[in-house]
Order: sequence, then structure tokens, then C-alpha cells
Amino acid sequence: MPTVLHVLPHAGGGGQTYVDLLEGCSSFVHERLTLSTGRTPAQAVVSLPARWPAVARAARRADLVHVHGDTAALLALALLRARPSVVTTHGLHLLRRVRGPMRAGVVLGLRAAAQAADRVICTSHAERDELAGLLPAPARRRLVVVHNGIALPSPADPAQRSAARGALGLANGDVAVLFLGELHERKAPLDAVAAAQAARTRGARVVLLVAGDGPQASAVRERAGPAVRPLGFRGDVDRLLTAADLLVMPSAREGLSFAVLEAMGRGLALVVSDAPGNPEAVGDAGVVVPVGDRAALATALTRLATDHDERARLGAAARERVRTTFTLDRLREEVSATYHDALSRSHQSA
Repeated sequence: MPTVLHVLPHAGGGGQTYVDLLEGCSSFVHERLTLSTGRTPAQAVVSLPARWPAVARAARRADLVHVHGDTAALLALALLRARPSVVTTHGLHLLRRVRGPMRAGVVLGLRAAAQAADRVICTSHAERDELAGLLPAPARRRLVVVHNGIALPSPADPAQRSAARGALGLANGDVAVLFLGELHERKAPLDAVAAAQAARTRGARVVLLVAGDGPQASAVRERAGPAVRPLGFRGDVDRLLTAADLLVMPSAREGLSFAVLEAMGRGLALVVSDAPGNPEAVGDAGVVVPVGDRAALATALTRLATDHDERARLGAAARERVRTTFTLDRLREEVSATYHDALSRSHQSA
């Protein structure tokens, strides 16, 4: 049975979730290693030289190397060239955040990675189109779109929902809006906070549950009040989703968010930004507002908080969209097919 080595930039993040889900592909043996012990550049500089020999040895033993994210693709370029390989872009976060002289270097590195890999999996059409615009025609032909997918959750029964809301101190009539993710500028938690406060002043009984930690955690805590409840890092995401009425995702950069898919699968209405990936996920099963437009975000939260029927309609459409489009079986099948394609290409060129 072929062995796939998953190379991730660091522990945590969507790449780990993605690999967890792919481990159900029974026709492959899956191993994983991280290039860094932490998320910061300083941690990478210290840990990468120490970790690289083990990663290189594992890659030589593997039948195929699967590198996750554009940062890891640049760091692991030698592995992509040496072995049958696949890259998954996971939102192109490095490319989308760099500016100035560094951007030219990142573009050159991504061109080299796309030309070295046998296949590049983009998690959205937006990612594929953005990356394709940087590549020569032969490399563009290596790009494939494979949307993320999840197992459809069972609906929460009323008793579970009541218990989850009670544990969070939510009263009857409160509309729980969940923000779930790292409290980082790119995720725009302060936009969600400002919008929830504005909706509350308009009479909507919005309670924003902010679940996560990060650089903007203290700024979120400073704004705690009737409209905003900072929860810190939480390991009980299922319970939070069970308690919530809405999910808000105002981020400036996303791939195809697993948090969005999980909320959709549980039948929550969604308000998301028009950052690449979000509109592709929600389709017509959510409300899409411009990135950084706090007024539009507040208007959307106010409208949905005061319209139970519209929330229910959007939530039902979101769950159906996961059931028919963003399935775990489809994700595994399409990634497995990409693996076989990459192995076949490598054998043909040998």
C-alpha cells in the first residue's frame, strides 16, 4: 500500500484538520511531520534546521510527499523535486499577505513549487484562478480544484441545545452569534465585535460568543459586555455550534474554511466576508458582506437576529449544501484520485 508523507508548516491550523480527514483514505498509509515547532518565523528559523533531516529521511521512504500550504511548499521545494508530490494551497496565506519586495520572491518560489509538484490541489476556484495567473501555461495544467469536505453532523436535539445554551448563560430570546478562530487581524474579530455592539444598540438581542485566542485577545476582552462574550480558547467546538444561531466569519483571508463548513453542516445561518473562499463555500445559503465593512456586517447581523424564519431558511440551505456538495467522501475520493494521478505522472517521466 503506498505511503503518503504529509509535510505541514507547523502544528495546528486547517492543514492538520485536513490531514486528519484524509487519513480515512484506506488505500494509502498516512504519515505526517511538521517543519517547525511553532507558528512564528522566529520559531521556524530555530526549529527547521533541527527537524529537516528527519523530514528528508521520511520523504525518501514515502511513495508520495503531500506538502500543505504555500509556506511549506517554499520550504520543502527540494522534496517536491525529489519525490512524486502534491501540494495543497490551503488559502495561499503567505502569497496573500506579503507586500513589497518580498512578494516577488514568494511568487518566484510558488512558480518553482508548482512546476516541481506533480499536482497542486486548490481548495477553491478562487485559489486556482489566483495561482494560475502567476504561472506559465504548462504549470497551470497541474492545478486541480478539490473543495474541502466534512462528515455531515447529526442535528442536535432540543435537550442538547438547551443544555449548551444554559452552560453559556444564554437567555431565551438571545441570538447567539459565534466567532470561531484565531484572534488575529486577518480574521477580523474586532469587526465582528463592533458589528455585534451596533446590532445590540438597534434592539437586536445579539450575543457574540468569541471563541479563540491570539494577538487581539486583549482587545476583544476590553470590549466585553452584553453584546460580546470572550470565551478564550475552547476545546468544545461542537457544544458551541450546538448553542449558536449564527456563525460570523468576517476575515480578510480564508481558504475554504472548515469552521464555515462545520457551521453549515449543523444548520446555522452564516454571515461571511467576500474574501476568496467564503462566498464559494456558502453560495446562496448565507449572507456575504464586503471585507472590512462593519456597517454592512452590523446590518446583516441585525436582520438575521430579528428574523427567525430567514435564519431557519438559510440554515436548512446550508446543511443541504454540505450534504450534496462538501462531503467527506467526495474529498477523500478526489484527493485519492489526485494521488494516483501524481504517482502515474511520476512513473511516466521516470
